Amino acid sequence: MKSNLLVVLAFIVATVVSCKKNTLVEVVDVPATPIEVVKVKGGSSNATDVKAIEGAFEMYPLPYTYKSLEPNFDATTMEIHYSKHHLGYVNNLNKAVVGTKYELLKLSDIFKNLNLSDSEIRNNAGGFYNHNFFWENMASNASGEPEGTLMEAITRDFGSFDAFRSQFTETSLKIVGSGWTWLVSDKTGKLRIVTTPNNDNPLMKNLGFSGIPLLNLDMWEHAYYLKFQNKKREYVNTFFSVVNWAEVLKKYDAFPKVAVSATPSATTEATTPAEVKPAAIPDELN
Repeated sequence: MKSNLLVVLAFIVATVVSCKKNTLVEVVDVPATPIEVVKVKGGSSNATDVKAIEGAFEMYPLPYTYKSLEPNFDATTMEIHYSKHHLGYVNNLNKAVVGTKYELLKLSDIFKNLNLSDSEIRNNAGGFYNHNFFWENMASNASGEPEGTLMEAITRDFGSFDAFRSQFTETSLKIVGSGWTWLVSDKTGKLRIVTTPNNDNPLMKNLGFSGIPLLNLDMWEHAYYLKFQNKKREYVNTFFSVVNWAEVLKKYDAFPKVAVSATPSATTEATTPAEVKPAAIPDELN
């Protein structure tokens, strides 16, 4: 009897141990991944303390402080956009050009000679130029509408400023993913609105179009998400409150306009914007 009891107890213990083995869960000690906190100064800086690594290109200085565009564009977004995203493009470009055919070229010549398969140069040179262009076309004391020859061209080519603004807005909202909206001119002075994906721009060859850049809008999420979240239309509408139309007009007036020939058969070369020598890259970037 005693022997039978011991056998039963042994069976029960073996069964319990077996069940525990089948239900054991291995606990893996995974070290916590630190969350990088983006440190900003609350827009108090004028961005002069943001320096790129040593190389061929330097940061384009902002013509205003981070807070200057408030309440339209918030200082925190401006600071992160300029001191993190823009700086990243400049640093990466300085590294990418070393030992390549682009190392001794000015930015304008990089675009003229760019092989689109050179994705690292294409993305970072584009990001560098596009942001420089974006910053200088905004101002805190911006006027509501353009004037002079630019307004005349907008009215001629779009019907009215309101029609231009509507088309620019709707075109921007159709961008899927990341990209830029551009107002460009051909060398006859005719305007049109185009978009580019990622960091491409109208100065790059073999994109299917070209033109002289006059105005651009950053449609990457980092440009607007902190303030506007998914309200892209509100972001685009707000952009028109900070456009420096005097600067855009200066770009439009800076290049000589080629008269359109009256004979269609002889206009191919004269009206093809691919032959335009870009005049919209600031001297300090060349």
